[in-house]
Amino acid sequence: MSSGSERPELPAPQAPAGNLPAQLIRRYLRLFAFYDRDGDGRHTLRGDFDPVAAQLAKRWQGRCTPSPNLLQLLLDTYRHENSRRDSDQDGQVSQEEFVASHARVLAAFQADPDGARRFIVRSAGGFFDVLDLDGDGMLCLDDLAAFAAAYGHPSDGIAANLDAMLAALGLPAGLLPREAFLTLVEQYWFDPSPEAPGSHLFDGVGLSEPSPNQHLHQHQHGDDPD
Repeated sequence: MSSGSERPELPAPQAPAGNLPAQLIRRYLRLFAFYDRDGDGRHTLRGDFDPVAAQLAKRWQGRCTPSPNLLQLLLDTYRHENSRRDSDQDGQVSQEEFVASHARVLAAFQADPDGARRFIVRSAGGFFDVLDLDGDGMLCLDDLAAFAAAYGHPSDGIAANLDAMLAALGLPAGLLPREAFLTLVEQYWFDPSPEAPGSHLFDGVGLSEPSPNQHLHQHQHGDDPD
């Protein structure tokens, strides 16, 4: 996981969100909804990410953390990521800004897949370590449920969804290895195929299916929340 003082993401050419495959737009909107902890249709540090950082760090009480100051690392990382997506720097990220930021990341992946994969190992791999409470290189159901709960989502469907993804990868049920996690993250972000196991990464937590055109019409009539 990178700190908020770094910018490890790849330099990306501009890529309009309108060029994104519909499957990827749906996934990015789904991810936006997952991160929207307070359900107000925007991402803010106070409403969404600061409480998540506190909750994830609290899991490590009494344990040796993967960072000397885990809470500060999480706060800095969320602050950096939200600022990177906030194109007008008004302190909040709309659906449109969120999708557009992922269009730029997709363009970077297409321009330099190996560099993008190295970034995934650093960023997503670092976050894996934050969730992997016992440090065994596997995420168990409790780890995944704690992540969903930090954002206010139910966990009843996580086990079945996890086992389905693992089966599609030819892996045994119940535990998510680090390398499989990185594969699923890459597929979710970059592989538009509905057959990719990673396309289901954020299933099982009670999210509704977004419209692929939703972001194209959002905020065009001055209806952003204040």
